[in-house]
Amino acid sequence: GTFQLTFPVEAAIAPLARMLVYTTSPSGEVIASSADFQVESCLPNKVRLSFVPKEGLPTSNTRLQLHTSPRSLCALRAVDKSVLLMKPEDELSPSSVYDLLPLKEIQGYSFKEYYLEEDNINPCVSLDNILLNGFVYIPISPDGEGDAYDILKELGLKVFTSSKIHKPEICQHYPGHMMERSYSSSIAALTLLEDLDYEITEHMVAGNPVETVRKYFPETWIWDIVSVNSEGNADLDVTIPDTITEWKANAFCTSADTGFGLSPTVSLRAFQPFFVELT
Repeated sequence: GTFQLTFPVEAAIAPLARMLVYTTSPSGEVIASSADFQVESCLPNKVRLSFVPKEGLPTSNTRLQLHTSPRSLCALRAVDKSVLLMKPEDELSPSSVYDLLPLKEIQGYSFKEYYLEEDNINPCVSLDNILLNGFVYIPISPDGEGDAYDILKELGLKVFTSSKIHKPEICQHYPGHMMERSYSSSIAALTLLEDLDYEITEHMVAGNPVETVRKYFPETWIWDIVSVNSEGNADLDVTIPDTITEWKANAFCTSADTGFGLSPTVSLRAFQPFFVELT
């Protein structure tokens, strides 16, 4: 027969969910199977970040808008695009966050030098031919096949039970009708942003355009910690540096209610228009 199981897929079971299904027969034998499910590395605290506007002139003003779970504490970062091109492995992502977990799955019974295997204490069985109603039945050796014990071991589960979780061991026949158990398995064993003096010198001459001296060319533009309000919003008014580049910004937030969250990386393009007039 067949049946279906339905279970919710949530961030709490990411990045790997392992399911064990078993039943115990009237004779005490345990029949089991397992399956692994890869779960997308998503985070429960949803964070959205955006620049308004998404383009601007050097030294002009822009606004960084943040939305996340109410009363979250968020860390903001905006760096020159070239910084991420030189070290793309330093970019935060849900996968890199999950890779920091000390333990993502348990497997086997290995722990330091300790022997944690369980010996099969059930008596071995002999593979003798069976004569029934004039027919000879030849048993098939189960060597090489798994059992419930192997499945539990693969999941890293220790079970205290009187049920039969080991498959029968085959007795080996030796001269003198001695029997010995056959064992086929072996022992498994920011940076902080430096304060920069930012000074713009403007010379206003009647009838002449404004002349600006560009001096502020940081690699890290924004490095700040912001608390959001009870509605989950926070705005940060900033001035675009003098660098003609594309700025990459992201944020991660922590909340007592929804936990950790990470925003997608957003961009702001700083540009300077040039005009050429032929006379």
